Amino acid sequence: MTEQDNRSHNPGMIQDSIPSAANRFVIICVLVAVFVLLSAYFNLDRRQSISYAHFAYIPIIFAGFWWGRKAILVALVLGADVLAFSIFSSVGGPVWADIIRVVAFLIVAFVIGELSTELTNTHRALREREERLRKTNAALRKFSKLRKAFLHIAIHDMKSPVSATTMLLHSLQTLLGDSINEQQEHIIERMHARLEEAVSFLRDFQLFAQLEDTSQIRKQASELDLNRVISDAVSANMDLAGEKKQLMDTDLDPDLPIVAGVERLIREVIGNLITNAIKYTPEGGHVTVRSMTKGKSVVTVEVEDNGIGISPKNQKKLFREFVRIKDNDVNGQKVGGIGLGLSIVKRIIDMHGGRVYVISAPGRGSIFGFDLRVLPPDEDPLIRPARRVSPEQVPREGYVPE
Repeated sequence: MTEQDNRSHNPGMIQDSIPSAANRFVIICVLVAVFVLLSAYFNLDRRQSISYAHFAYIPIIFAGFWWGRKAILVALVLGADVLAFSIFSSVGGPVWADIIRVVAFLIVAFVIGELSTELTNTHRALREREERLRKTNAALRKFSKLRKAFLHIAIHDMKSPVSATTMLLHSLQTLLGDSINEQQEHIIERMHARLEEAVSFLRDFQLFAQLEDTSQIRKQASELDLNRVISDAVSANMDLAGEKKQLMDTDLDPDLPIVAGVERLIREVIGNLITNAIKYTPEGGHVTVRSMTKGKSVVTVEVEDNGIGISPKNQKKLFREFVRIKDNDVNGQKVGGIGLGLSIVKRIIDMHGGRVYVISAPGRGSIFGFDLRVLPPDEDPLIRPARRVSPEQVPREGYVPE
């Protein structure tokens, strides 16, 4: 790095290049003395063809930039010198002309002094703000490390008791065997359901923590066949849909282009949207997963259901972290969760340079979809978030979170 680059990265070095206070005082005194000698020389030598008074602006300007408002003192000294030679010298112009010149000295000194003072104050304020920002950034980095460490430890420590409780519950159920009555079986089933919710919570929390390090995740990108990922996700959720007697089918574009992405994350997105559709659709409902191409550069995946739907007001809250929608009961029963699923979906799609959207209305079901950019044949599958899907490529009637 050159000396100039070092100075641009270190404002303190620029300050070091300015003369010290003592040196500045000496320089201005020398300039004033030179002006006094020049004025004496021109007056005594009767060379009025040269306007020597113009030289006075040099020390005034230096004093203005270095001393601020104190430059007026220098202007007064130089003005007194001009007036003295004008009054006591036998050669020269009218006194009123020199008075005007002295007033000009004072005006220049005042203006430059004020500008210099304001610049100095602004520079000082910027340096103080820069220092505060530096300390704040350092504190935020420290907090981020502590948060990651806390999440890692908390998730690890919570997994162990949940897993142990699940195993003990299975052992209890096996031990009781046929002697278990209907009430006991109902209690055990409820305990299993709560433990599954806890496992789901820990899994979402762990994924949420992993998404903090986007640079490492982007390196895991590869070429993706979205139709295959969709088919796998649908198969994995068939039993869940069957429990609610729901029909789940697919409508896949057989000529769907290849996209770039991290398969396990895209699988998580599609699985999350499918499970949400199943949870918020009453028994006997219908869930459809489709893929399509928009133009030649964008691939779209949508999950549509005929469930309870979402109001426009609540759509704006869906993709926020730890936000739960109040009016989310299905057939009078509340749907569990901690409000991380859709925020994880949005974060993953944003990381892939795509867009997520929702089209819904109360009582009319919902469509959750996302768009990804098609991978050109001559391009490596590295994720490039800067090349996002443009806003005009998403449905205008839907809500697109920013």
